Amino acid sequence: MNEPGLRRGIRIAASILLIAAGMHAVLHYHSYWQTSAFDERREAIMHAMQAYVVAPQFGTTLWTVLNMFSLAFAILLMLAGTAYWWLAKDMPATRLRPLATASAWLCLLGALLIAAVAPVAWGVTILFGAGCAFAWASWSGRPGRPLP
Repeated sequence: MNEPGLRRGIRIAASILLIAAGMHAVLHYHSYWQTSAFDERREAIMHAMQAYVVAPQFGTTLWTVLNMFSLAFAILLMLAGTAYWWLAKDMPATRLRPLATASAWLCLLGALLIAAVAPVAWGVTILFGAGCAFAWASWSGRPGRPLP
């Protein structure tokens, strides 16, 4: 088993997730909090979404829900990237390779699903990039592969 290649691939996937988390956090700020830069159309959409109340007992509007999902996406990317980074460092290689294989399948199938159902380039790119890194890690960590 090529353990260094396996760990390197997992760290690359973790890096993709962490970099995407930072980029999404900046994008979130510019899309939801820096309202002074909004043009008339974007401001009209924001006001319309703020007028649609989803949960009146909590004062939750559609704008709040969209804001929360965007922020949660950035937080989950940070969480996943950090977790995979630590796993690549500490987990035994015999357990890490099946995790890389499952993660590759999940990310790549998720990218296909998003591309087919809700084609947003940002989500597809993140999942596809991480999925390719996980697949590379799984492939380089397969049994019978000599160390470099």
